[in-house]
Amino acid sequence: MSNWNWTKSFQRASPWPVIDLLDDQTMTHLVMTHLHFEAIANDPVVLRRYWAGNYLRGALGQILLRTTCSEYGWRSTPPPPEHTANCPACWLLTHRLDPGHARRAYSLVPPLPPVERVEPGQRFHFTLTLYGESWQFLPYFVLAVGQMGYEGVGVGRGRFTVRSITARNPLRQREEVILAPGEDLVKVPELAVTWGDALRPAAPPSAAAVTLHFLTPTRLIDDQRLAKAPDFAPFFRRLLRRLDDLRVQFAAELPRDLAQVARLHQAADEVQRVEAAIHWIEMIPRSGRDGREKPLSGFVGWVAYRATDWEPLWPYLQLGQALQVGKNVTKGNGVYQIAPLAVGPAYWQADAFSHSA
Repeated sequence: MSNWNWTKSFQRASPWPVIDLLDDQTMTHLVMTHLHFEAIANDPVVLRRYWAGNYLRGALGQILLRTTCSEYGWRSTPPPPEHTANCPACWLLTHRLDPGHARRAYSLVPPLPPVERVEPGQRFHFTLTLYGESWQFLPYFVLAVGQMGYEGVGVGRGRFTVRSITARNPLRQREEVILAPGEDLVKVPELAVTWGDALRPAAPPSAAAVTLHFLTPTRLIDDQRLAKAPDFAPFFRRLLRRLDDLRVQFAAELPRDLAQVARLHQAADEVQRVEAAIHWIEMIPRSGRDGREKPLSGFVGWVAYRATDWEPLWPYLQLGQALQVGKNVTKGNGVYQIAPLAVGPAYWQADAFSHSA
């Protein structure tokens, strides 16, 4: 593992702000910690564009299990629940305490825009997002990424060195350095994305068109069918379900009131797709564990939507940029961002953030 040191006490200095809203069902205290890694290639790092997330997740998972899981490598059956509940690697990678309803405690955003190959000396970036209480396992992720660079990733296992790590909040255009270039002290981040941040951007005016850019393959299953046409209603239903599952699992919140779910679904049903430029990316890797095909295919491109009233949906669209949507988000799928309505950077393509105090 990398020879990095941590600040003396691994705890956040202050609790997350409590958001004072009248509707407790709308409010969530779920926080999202974006860890933005800047790396320098030591060898050619071959990532094959949209395959990058799959390569990064595979290497990360193997290292986490190998270095932290006492059950890894000798069991032919899943470990017992009491082990999963206390093993950082199993908890992070599977979170199978409630089989069939589990969400992973993190997601991954691969290099954007997608890159085929990074030459030695060139830099590339990727992001890990930790949800809610999973931030307590941040050291395991950071150390595993350092080891991943040492062992190599992608076709030919190209090695890299982590140059810096920042925590980012794109909705506030803020970043906090937690590992500075040339240093070996990793700080505990205070910066995260909250529901309050999602309330900051004003909703578009009535009947305005909003464009979403799907930056990595997005795979939506609606009513047990694969949705290849990016209509708004199935997209929003999957997004809302993902947010609600995450906040129940990782923020210890109650399920959303069914009446409010119905109102939001009705608002989403009224949104129309007015223009689109998308194409389908076919990706069907085989699992290294059981040899089975694991489809990662999905659509990429942009879609313009129109609504008579964006107000009830807007905070969810804003926050959804931090969550990703659809299947295989731990492998880099489902990354989207809203095209800026005014001057300013888009969520995942902001190059210059101001530093937090």
